[in-house]
Amino acid sequence: MWEAIAECIRESATEVLGILRGGSSRLEGAWWWNDEVKRKVKDKQNAYATLIECKTEEEKEVYKIKYKDAKKVAKKAAALAKNKRLRDFSRNWRLKKVKRTSSS
Repeated sequence: MWEAIAECIRESATEVLGILRGGSSRLEGAWWWNDEVKRKVKDKQNAYATLIECKTEEEKEVYKIKYKDAKKVAKKAAALAKNKRLRDFSRNWRLKKVKRTSSS
Protein backbone atom coordinates (compact mmCIF):
# COMPACT_ATOMS: atom_id res chain seq x y z
CA MET A 1 0.00 0.00 0.00
CA TRP A 2 2.73 2.48 0.96
CA GLU A 3 4.68 1.69 -2.17
CA ALA A 4 1.63 2.42 -4.32
CA ILE A 5 1.17 5.77 -2.60
CA ALA A 6 4.88 6.59 -2.97
CA GLU A 7 4.76 5.71 -6.67
CA CYS A 8 1.69 7.91 -7.13
CA ILE A 9 3.49 10.82 -5.44
CA ARG A 10 6.59 10.30 -7.61
CA GLU A 11 4.51 10.24 -10.80
CA SER A 12 2.65 13.40 -9.77
CA ALA A 13 5.89 15.18 -8.90
CA THR A 14 7.40 14.21 -12.25
CA GLU A 15 4.29 15.39 -14.09
CA VAL A 16 4.18 18.71 -12.26
CA LEU A 17 7.89 19.48 -11.94
CA GLY A 18 9.37 17.55 -14.84
CA ILE A 19 12.73 15.84 -14.83
CA LEU A 20 15.66 18.20 -14.91
CA ARG A 21 18.54 15.76 -14.95
CA GLY A 22 19.25 12.11 -14.90
CA GLY A 23 22.15 9.76 -15.28
CA SER A 24 25.67 10.14 -14.04
CA SER A 25 27.03 13.21 -12.37
CA ARG A 26 30.11 13.45 -14.58
CA LEU A 27 30.56 16.93 -15.96
CA GLU A 28 30.68 15.73 -19.58
CA GLY A 29 27.24 14.23 -19.07
CA ALA A 30 25.75 17.38 -17.65
CA TRP A 31 22.34 18.15 -19.09
CA TRP A 32 23.40 21.63 -20.21
CA TRP A 33 26.52 20.65 -22.18
CA ASN A 34 26.39 21.06 -25.93
CA ASP A 35 28.81 20.49 -28.80
CA GLU A 36 30.28 23.98 -28.54
CA VAL A 37 31.13 23.54 -24.85
CA LYS A 38 32.65 20.13 -25.54
CA ARG A 39 34.78 21.59 -28.32
CA LYS A 40 35.99 24.51 -26.17
CA VAL A 41 36.84 22.20 -23.27
CA LYS A 42 38.71 19.90 -25.65
CA ASP A 43 40.68 22.93 -26.93
CA LYS A 44 41.52 23.84 -23.34
CA GLN A 45 42.68 20.28 -22.62
CA ASN A 46 44.86 20.30 -25.72
CA ALA A 47 46.36 23.64 -24.73
CA TYR A 48 47.17 22.25 -21.29
CA ALA A 49 48.74 19.12 -22.76
CA THR A 50 50.91 21.30 -25.01
CA LEU A 51 51.89 23.44 -22.01
CA ILE A 52 52.95 20.36 -20.03
CA GLU A 53 55.08 19.08 -22.92
CA CYS A 54 57.05 22.34 -23.26
CA LYS A 55 60.80 22.11 -22.64
CA THR A 56 61.98 25.72 -22.55
CA GLU A 57 60.78 28.56 -20.34
CA GLU A 58 59.98 30.75 -23.37
CA GLU A 59 57.67 28.08 -24.78
CA LYS A 60 56.06 27.61 -21.38
CA GLU A 61 55.27 31.32 -21.12
CA VAL A 62 53.71 31.39 -24.59
CA TYR A 63 51.63 28.26 -24.03
CA LYS A 64 50.68 29.34 -20.52
CA ILE A 65 49.03 32.42 -22.02
CA LYS A 66 47.31 30.28 -24.67
CA TYR A 67 46.09 27.87 -21.98
CA LYS A 68 44.72 30.70 -19.83
CA ASP A 69 42.89 32.14 -22.84
CA ALA A 70 41.44 28.73 -23.73
CA LYS A 71 40.39 28.26 -20.11
CA LYS A 72 38.54 31.59 -20.09
CA VAL A 73 36.81 30.79 -23.37
CA ALA A 74 35.74 27.34 -22.15
CA LYS A 75 34.46 28.72 -18.86
CA LYS A 76 32.45 31.41 -20.62
CA ALA A 77 30.99 28.93 -23.13
CA ALA A 78 29.96 26.63 -20.27
CA ALA A 79 28.33 29.46 -18.35
CA LEU A 80 26.43 30.68 -21.42
CA ALA A 81 25.23 27.18 -22.27
CA LYS A 82 24.13 26.52 -18.71
CA ASN A 83 22.28 29.84 -18.46
CA LYS A 84 20.54 29.21 -21.77
CA ARG A 85 19.38 25.75 -20.74
CA LEU A 86 18.19 27.01 -17.35
CA ARG A 87 16.29 29.84 -19.05
CA ASP A 88 14.68 27.36 -21.46
CA PHE A 89 13.80 25.00 -18.61
CA SER A 90 12.29 27.85 -16.59
CA ARG A 91 10.28 29.07 -19.57
CA ASN A 92 8.95 25.56 -20.28
CA TRP A 93 8.12 25.03 -16.61
CA ARG A 94 6.18 28.29 -16.47
CA LEU A 95 4.29 27.37 -19.65
CA LYS A 96 3.37 24.00 -18.16
CA LYS A 97 2.24 25.73 -14.97
CA VAL A 98 0.09 28.22 -16.91
CA LYS A 99 -1.36 25.42 -19.04
CA ARG A 100 -2.11 23.37 -15.94
CA THR A 101 -3.85 26.27 -14.13
CA SER A 102 -5.87 27.30 -17.19
CA SER A 103 -7.17 23.78 -17.75
CA SER A 104 -8.25 23.40 -14.10
